[in-house]
Amino acid sequence: MAADDGLRPMSAIPHDWDPHGDQTLADPQAELARLREGCPVAGSQNWGGFYTLTKYADVVQASKDYETFTATKQTVIPSSPRAGLPRLPLQKDPPEANRYRKGLNLFFKENRIRAIEAPLRALAEELATSLQASNAPEFGEGFAAPFTVGSLCILAGMDLSESEELGHLGHDYVAAVQRGDLSTAGGISRQIDGFALALVEDRMKAPRDPETDIVSGLMAYTPEGGAYSFEELAGMVRLMLIGGHVVPRNFLCSMAWHLAQAPDLQTRLRADQVDRRLLIEEMLRCYSPNQALVRVATQDTEMRGTKIPEGCPVALNFLSANRDPEVFPAPMRFIEDRSPNRHIAFGIGPHLCIGQSVAKLQARITLDVLASLPPFRLGEPVQWARWTEYGVTKLGLVFQ
Repeated sequence: MAADDGLRPMSAIPHDWDPHGDQTLADPQAELARLREGCPVAGSQNWGGFYTLTKYADVVQASKDYETFTATKQTVIPSSPRAGLPRLPLQKDPPEANRYRKGLNLFFKENRIRAIEAPLRALAEELATSLQASNAPEFGEGFAAPFTVGSLCILAGMDLSESEELGHLGHDYVAAVQRGDLSTAGGISRQIDGFALALVEDRMKAPRDPETDIVSGLMAYTPEGGAYSFEELAGMVRLMLIGGHVVPRNFLCSMAWHLAQAPDLQTRLRADQVDRRLLIEEMLRCYSPNQALVRVATQDTEMRGTKIPEGCPVALNFLSANRDPEVFPAPMRFIEDRSPNRHIAFGIGPHLCIGQSVAKLQARITLDVLASLPPFRLGEPVQWARWTEYGVTKLGLVFQ
């Protein structure tokens, strides 16, 4: 499948690796280590051809250089449907992106995050009780999915009753994009657009407290250039409806997967003998759930001697960058109290993830939940995500 927006197929790109190949699927980290060592700017002929940056310094450089590597043409590969609502601010570069980021940033400040912590903890405790009582506990559907979707609904001011349908739509959308089924993905995307449009329309008719309802708050905020239009508001909500729960679900499952195989760490966690902040940061480094985001070269350029032609999609591989031995001592080891930890699981530069404060709150609450459960080990099923995501999507647990 060729890249979107009329980008020509990159037939001259070498095929250094296959993100969906047997070797990659069997051990993604080993494959990325091979590329970092011998082919740091790796070509792939999948999906019309693209390059992947695997080294930390290169990913940081390209992330910050939006004039050479733009987000306005393509942000994932295989490319997702771009018809319908814009995904704001992801599909804009500075200075245009600043109009949306400044408004959204207001809702991810410390005081706003504190305001949603209590309802998030209540939701997590309820889900944990049900998970423990299940005859076949599966952490993905039993906890991570409803918790991340419920968190999104609480943040955005949506009805929790809509969360189950939204969760399924988000999961099915990502799966369709990953397998290149743009027809199915397009249909699901239109349904997700419908959620966003209906939510904004409802708030325009009956605004809620701008301090607690994100759409009402954005309506009350006046950015440079004037108030947000109906489409702009819906576009900002549209991005949250996917980015706000699909990727975080994988990360929470990966945390549980790691702990299920580390009984000593579980014991020390329950005894409050672990620095939970450092533990979460190392989890983020090792299990970066958004493996890569894509930019497009705006001109012929070069990285480490590899020529990248204008119009070529370039994947910024955060997962690989976070294992770069030039930045992280013993990068393949999980060191629970690693410090400093300069991981870029949330990206870096002008497109740094706005929602990272919510993601870290979700991680802290989930860690508390896992520490409150009886000792557990891996069960069945265990299923891993595929490019461009990373992490566990389904996770059976066995409680002692």
